[in-house]
Amino acid sequence: MTPTRNQVAEKAKVSSATVSRVFNKSGSVSPQLRDAVLAAAKELGYTPNKAAGMLRRRGTGVIAFVEIKKGARPYYWGNLSSFDWFFGRALRGIQEAVKESSWQLRFYSVSSKQELVALCNQCDGILAYDVDTIAEAQLFEGLPIPYVLAHHLEDYHDQHCIYTDNVLGGKLQGKFLQERGCVSPLYITGYTDSVMAHKHRLEGFLSVFPKAEILNSEVGSEHAIDGILSFVKEKVSRKEIDSIAAVNDLTLFELLLKMPCSLPSVGYDASPFYRLFSGPVASVDIQSGELYKVACRQLVSVLNGGEVKRLSIEPKLVLLGKQRDYV
Repeated sequence: MTPTRNQVAEKAKVSSATVSRVFNKSGSVSPQLRDAVLAAAKELGYTPNKAAGMLRRRGTGVIAFVEIKKGARPYYWGNLSSFDWFFGRALRGIQEAVKESSWQLRFYSVSSKQELVALCNQCDGILAYDVDTIAEAQLFEGLPIPYVLAHHLEDYHDQHCIYTDNVLGGKLQGKFLQERGCVSPLYITGYTDSVMAHKHRLEGFLSVFPKAEILNSEVGSEHAIDGILSFVKEKVSRKEIDSIAAVNDLTLFELLLKMPCSLPSVGYDASPFYRLFSGPVASVDIQSGELYKVACRQLVSVLNGGEVKRLSIEPKLVLLGKQRDYV
């Protein structure tokens, strides 16, 4: 027998109306009540009737998950297959939020304002993935339906944003090395003039180590590691650096695999590649799953008349090993 909303309410010790609000206006329910309802629903195997919800609203019943086509950029991390895991984490977070609602999720890629406007006739709201320039963010301004943008948007002050604090992430990298007694770190980065996330991470790191050695490289390109490897070997042999930080895990891990060393090191992204190493590896986790879960919940709340909020999901320093430990 299919469980009902009333059964969920009885088990969670709340009203049927509260159950309805959890699945349709989750932002209007306290975290304690929402957790109790979701736990009861999971135990009973209850899922909201998405078709019924659509009819009540007289809408499409669809949330559009939109990716902006990046075009010809000298560097975009999302085009690298080695970052596919990030997309997976984001989707798991969105999936969790969508299950709590009466909306369905559909996927779209667009490259212009005109395409976005046309899309508004096919959905009730838009959740935008990896909007990372102000020009991209401005494409959404004036749309006739609610939208939430994520996740590299520190410089864009519109209220429709859920973003990660890359400056704080860079500070966390610096503090990790500072607490280990390091005084002469090398920071490996690239494209800081065009990739704002890289610029902000470096800014945060330099706030801790203003005199750090900086290596700008074409990170992510096929032969970039050769130049990085040669540079680092020379600096280590001359004892001019005592630690290493990198703008992403991919760059740091490739370096450490080709040149094992005992210098304190810290990456960024908390990627799954840490399993290549026998011991703990330090990194910064932007918590993409949590970030996109919050973004999706925010959109559902706005669709139901909730307040638009600009929120930051703070990154965390992690030691990656047999289990993920937050420092």
